[in-house]
Amino acid sequence: MKSDDFFVTPRPEKPKDVILFAGRDFVHSRDECFVIADGVPSLPHAMEAEQLTRETALWAYNVVRQRPFYWREKLGLLKRIFRSTNLTLWQKRRDPGFDAGLASALMVLIINGDYYWLGSAGNCNSFLFRDGLIDVLTKRDVDDEGMLTKAVGFARKQLIPVMHSEKLLENDMILLASDSVANYVSEDQMRGILEEVGTTNESLQIAVDKLISIAKVAGSEESMSVCMVKRIVI
Repeated sequence: MKSDDFFVTPRPEKPKDVILFAGRDFVHSRDECFVIADGVPSLPHAMEAEQLTRETALWAYNVVRQRPFYWREKLGLLKRIFRSTNLTLWQKRRDPGFDAGLASALMVLIINGDYYWLGSAGNCNSFLFRDGLIDVLTKRDVDDEGMLTKAVGFARKQLIPVMHSEKLLENDMILLASDSVANYVSEDQMRGILEEVGTTNESLQIAVDKLISIAKVAGSEESMSVCMVKRIVI
């Protein structure tokens, strides 16, 4: 006897990757690319530098990613993003009022499937939260006295970012933050906040707000850039 198709059990759906994210003063392209920046306060136009850096880096990502070679070679894609952004800030000094120069730290995170690529220039901070442990992902471009040694806009020559890439496991979280946040939150405070993050974008935003609140209470008064990303499987 032929079974009725109406009663055939549907095939179970395959698990699906979902990238959750939240933050403050960051930009993103869908759930693939996340950008934070931090204008150099020792130079004029720090806020303008920060905004121009974010916008240019995201524009460069959306343009260059369309080329098959760079989409296959994500580290090369990161280099092109930083090169384009650096030249844009360097050339900005030709505009009236910007001849003294402007510069910014820049951090770009690219996620595709269960892998991520991270590029950094300057003093932005990046952390991986996995199984209750916090790891620092990229070294900051500062000398022994805490002074910046590299940032977009410092020099016209090609800028090579510090880069890191690895697998992004289920429930992994990556936190990108400017010094105005990272320098005012202890590791224990950060861990306690990250441990409470759930499986919604709202829970990530609550965690971001807590980090910013702690930094403010601790005395931070500069602009704060934060981006938090989490991979879950449903």
